[in-house]
Amino acid sequence: MKRKYWIIFIIAVLVLAFALTMFFVLRPKIYYPESIDPRTLHACPANKEMLVGLWQKDGHVYYRFNPDGSGRTWDVDDDLTEEEAAAFQWEAYKEAIMLTHKLRIRGIVPRYYELDILNEYDLRFHDTYSTYTLERVEEQVAMEEPTNAEETL
Repeated sequence: MKRKYWIIFIIAVLVLAFALTMFFVLRPKIYYPESIDPRTLHACPANKEMLVGLWQKDGHVYYRFNPDGSGRTWDVDDDLTEEEAAAFQWEAYKEAIMLTHKLRIRGIVPRYYELDILNEYDLRFHDTYSTYTLERVEEQVAMEEPTNAEETL
């Protein structure tokens, strides 16, 4: 009779071990929203001058990065102008940028993004939720402005 209980005990232990193994293998991964440690960002500064300027996303969302670390974002599809834009502060690093949004309702929201591309014309960064692809528009705006000869006509 003791042998029967030992076999049942061994089977129960094996089933429990299998169940625990499957639980840890198949369970959803723990979500860590910020994969960049903000304490290490200051150790690797980036070329901040490349980020300064007016950038456009999808033809209607604009981001202006000012040299003093401030910025503004607005969406012309929502009938917003640059004067009505939402303010943010920014810091650029070698492989990341941090945008600290100042909410109108109250509060400050820091967001860390991994930097994918930053050159004269393209800016791409991402976080856990989405990817942002922007293009510089200052040169395009300057080319579209009428010349003095065109204004007199």
